[in-house]
Amino acid sequence: MLGCLARNAGRLVSKQDLHEAVWGHVAVSDDSLVQCIRELRLKLRDDDHRIIKTVSRRGYRLDAEPISRLHEHAPRDAAGATSAPRAVAGRLAVLPRWLLVAGLSAIAFAALAFVPLIANGMRHPLAELANWFAPQDHGIVPNPDVERITALAVEKQLPLPAFRVHAPANDVPDSVRRFLGVWVSDEGWINSHRQFMMIVTSVDRDGVATGYLVNGPAMPHSRTPGPAFSGGFTGHVLDDTLRYDGNAGLHSASITADGRIEFKLIFREGGTGVVFLEPLWTLGRSGRVARNQT
Repeated sequence: MLGCLARNAGRLVSKQDLHEAVWGHVAVSDDSLVQCIRELRLKLRDDDHRIIKTVSRRGYRLDAEPISRLHEHAPRDAAGATSAPRAVAGRLAVLPRWLLVAGLSAIAFAALAFVPLIANGMRHPLAELANWFAPQDHGIVPNPDVERITALAVEKQLPLPAFRVHAPANDVPDSVRRFLGVWVSDEGWINSHRQFMMIVTSVDRDGVATGYLVNGPAMPHSRTPGPAFSGGFTGHVLDDTLRYDGNAGLHSASITADGRIEFKLIFREGGTGVVFLEPLWTLGRSGRVARNQT
C-alpha cells in the first residue's frame, strides 16, 4: 500500500487503483482499505493525517515528493530540509525491484522449508525472518503469544495480517473489551471445515470494534470457493454481540457461556454459516491476560 502511494507521491490514487495494486483480483471491501490506511498512519505517526491525505469518496494522496539518488550524497544541512516522512517515501519510491523480489523469495523459501518444524511446536522461523526484514509492533500482545499465534496460523493456512492490538481505555465497558484479542476456529466452519480467525485490535467506549477477519483456503464443501484471504472490518458491539455488515452479509459474534465465540454469517442471498472460535489470546475481564494453552 505504502509503495503504491509512494510511487504516486503528491497525486491522488483512487480506491479502485489501490484495490488493484494491493489485492489484485481478490475481492475485499473498502473496510480493508480503510484499515490498511489506518495501520500505515499508525506506523508513520500520522495522527493528524498530514502525510496520508484522504480525498473524500475518491481515494488517498501521499503528501510527499520522491527524491533522486543524487540527493543521498547532498550535504547534511541540505538533506535536513526534507522532512523524515518525505525522505522515507522517496527512498521507498526508488527502492530496486530486485531487492524486493529477493526479500520475498527468501521469506517464501523459509516458509516452505520450515513448515514441518513449525507444526511440531518449534519456534516460528518465518515470523523471525519476517521480523528481521520489517520489525512489527503487536501492541499489548507478548512476543511468545505472537509466535504461538503465527505458528498456528501457518498450520491452519491462515494468511495472518500485520496486526497491532491496542490497550483499551479505562472507560471501555467489560461487555466490549472482552472481544479484544485473537480468536481461532478448531474444526472450522460447520459443514465446510474452512478455517477461520477473528482478530479484534481495538475497542472503544462507544462499542466500536476494529480488526481483521481471516479465512483459510476453501474446502470441498465451502460455499465460497477460492484461496485463503483476510480483510479488515469495523463493527459495533451492542447487546453483547459484535456485528459487522460486510459485502457477503451480516456478521455477528457472540461470546458463549463457556468463553468461546459463536460467529455467524447471514448471507445476503440467503443461508447462514456458523463457526465456533476459541480464545487464542484475549484480554481478561479484570484486565489480566487470558491465554488458551490448548
